[in-house]
Amino acid sequence: MSLSRIDAKHAVNGSIVFSVLLCAAIVAMGGALSQFEIIPLPEDPLVYEWQLAEQTAWGQLTAWLGFAVHQLLIWGTIAYAQKRYSKRDYSNTLRPVNLWALGINLVFVGLHYLQTLFFYDAIAQDLPSWTAQFAVALMLIVILGMENQRRGLFFGKKVKFRKAFTDGLRKYHGFFFSFAVIYTFWFHPMAPTWGHLIGFIHVVLVMAQGSLMFMRVHLNKRWMFLLEILVLPHAFQVALNQSSDIWPMFFFGFAAIFLVTQMHGLGLKPWVRQAFYSSFLLIALYVYLVMREPYQANEILRIPLIEYLVLFMMYWIYLAGAWLGSRWRPLRLASSEGGD
Repeated sequence: MSLSRIDAKHAVNGSIVFSVLLCAAIVAMGGALSQFEIIPLPEDPLVYEWQLAEQTAWGQLTAWLGFAVHQLLIWGTIAYAQKRYSKRDYSNTLRPVNLWALGINLVFVGLHYLQTLFFYDAIAQDLPSWTAQFAVALMLIVILGMENQRRGLFFGKKVKFRKAFTDGLRKYHGFFFSFAVIYTFWFHPMAPTWGHLIGFIHVVLVMAQGSLMFMRVHLNKRWMFLLEILVLPHAFQVALNQSSDIWPMFFFGFAAIFLVTQMHGLGLKPWVRQAFYSSFLLIALYVYLVMREPYQANEILRIPLIEYLVLFMMYWIYLAGAWLGSRWRPLRLASSEGGD
């Protein structure tokens, strides 16, 4: 089969298989990583644990260089694709730009694997851990805004955002999403923990999604949902790995977003939605009546409130900018006419 005739669905299936094989390779590398001395387990959960006790110049150079070149090359493919194609040009088969993007990501996944094997440290040595978390969280928030017109924001109900706002999110989301996922990818070494493994599956699949720009599968609702929901097991597992007592915040928080928003874009039958609601309620009652204290149930609301509030803050900032722009334009025109 010619590469140019590969169906995009095969690329999706291939990326899933590749992400699983990558996890197996990371596990296989685990023994070799024992030679590196990492920092002691920190008491502060915001301190990233998987970094060398003493950073090395080669480790930082290779990590930052890998991140920068990877990012610039992928931005180049996005810019080219947006200039070359439009909404009317969505296809079922891979174009050269898709092959280039997939190839670039494949090469840099391999380079990061080798970089971890020889130097261990990633860019986390120089940056706080919340930056990677914030980048992914903001990506998920932008998705909520982009998908509002298709599935609604609250139980299938759409919020009347201005079209220019959602159009802007769609136009520039590729650049931001690629930054968020490539930044996160190079932030972490390829350590063989469950949290890292699920995280690398997630970022590899999001990179694959970005590589399939202007492909019809890029808009497949179930494929897009998979990319959103993977944050739930990843965040939950990371909290467990850190022996954190806030795992319910991540589990119930992202599950609540699924129930309030994401589920309503899947075309599920009413009884299926009711089953999800009932399961969520029963699990929450057990956790907060048996395992924890009832007052701690406020954890359920933290992540959803933050995500929805940030989305509306983005919209309010947009409205403020649009208002200022409408005021500034007549002043510029008047100034220009006066000068004539």
